[in-house]
Amino acid sequence: MTIHSDDLVRVTNWIGGLSASAFGVYDAVTGSGTVWHGVVMTYCGVALAYTTGSFQDFLRRRDTRVVTHLAGNPGSSLPQICAATGMHKDRVGSSLQRLIADGLVRSESGRSYRLTR
Repeated sequence: MTIHSDDLVRVTNWIGGLSASAFGVYDAVTGSGTVWHGVVMTYCGVALAYTTGSFQDFLRRRDTRVVTHLAGNPGSSLPQICAATGMHKDRVGSSLQRLIADGLVRSESGRSYRLTR
């Protein structure tokens, strides 16, 4: 199983957000701090967990740009995909890894990529 940096960011945001929310609720209910401190911490934790979904949407849009390029230009190399999409090679590489793992893209001799049929 391959773990991508994008997945680590998503999981970290989700766990961190829920943990901050839990501590905020605990702080507000038990009164170990001020009520406002607990409310603010809960709100920030929920916002962080919520952004996890937004981050997933961002990844889907990024992957869609790569797939769209490969649909019209099969056999493209990493630099060609980067130039066409305007994305950094690390981001394109991460998208390609995810798409290959999902079986949507295949690598040809490690240098060019095309959609699977």
